[in-house]
This record gives sequence, C-alpha cells and structure tokens, in this order.
Amino acid sequence: MKIAPLVAVPLVLAAALPALAATASGTFTCGGIGADQRRALAERSEGANLALEFFVAHHGDFVGGAEVSLVPLGAAGGSGALHVAADGPICYGRVPPGRYRIEASLNGSTRTARATVPVGASAPVRVAIAFPEAAVRGDLDVRPTPEEKQEARTP
Repeated sequence: MKIAPLVAVPLVLAAALPALAATASGTFTCGGIGADQRRALAERSEGANLALEFFVAHHGDFVGGAEVSLVPLGAAGGSGALHVAADGPICYGRVPPGRYRIEASLNGSTRTARATVPVGASAPVRVAIAFPEAAVRGDLDVRPTPEEKQEARTP
C-alpha cells in the first residue's frame, strides 16, 4: 500500500494489513479489500474521528486506488495538509478537530467534499465520495480531440 503525504510520514506496513500514515496533522489507515484487511482495518480504526468511503455512483460498488488530500480549512497555504494513497475503499483517520476540504482523485476524476470534525467525537464523521463509472473504467474522456476529429476526416 502506498502513502504519499505532503509532510514526512513514517510508514507502518505489514502483510495483509492496512497502511497507516502519520503526520503532525493526524493519522490515516486505509484498506478494506478482503475479509482479512477489513478485520485489521476495524482493529486499527479505534479512536478514529473521520471515515472516508469511496464507491461507484449509481452502483454502490466500493472502489480503491483514490489519491486523497485532506486540507484544513482556514489554514494558511494549506498548511497541515495530509495526502494519502487510499489503496482500499475505506479510510479511517484521527485528525485534529476542525473543518476540512477533502479532495479525492481516481483516474483523472476529482471529487470534493467538506467535513467538520467536532471536539470529542464519539463516532467517526462519515464522508462518502462517489466516482463516476467512467473513472473506475478509466475512460473518462471519450470525446475526440480537435486533432482526432481532423485526422478522422483526412483520407
């Protein structure tokens, strides 16, 4: 599992376990592919105050592989931003209370959401992010470019 934060990140990797990214701005654990990973993810998510889920719009199928940025709102220049490669469809985070902009990208499709994490949250704030089916298939832009149109007209 890959994790690429903006600031220094110690990695904790173990076979069949979700990855954990830790920074001064919080920690994230992502995974959820297969029963073993879901069990390990549940064990490591204790104390999480933010949960992200990625799925295919109009189908509900979970999807992994999103690149995620969590940016505290009101932070100067995006200071404290956390970047995670979500190899699984579910991420649990422990972040400081506050308001966040969440950007998730998959195969060129970017979706945004906002979340407010309260002080002393008793359960994770859940954010579901839906990607279009085309993003999952990897064929987002099916319209021909002007050059492709001209090439098609040329015998």
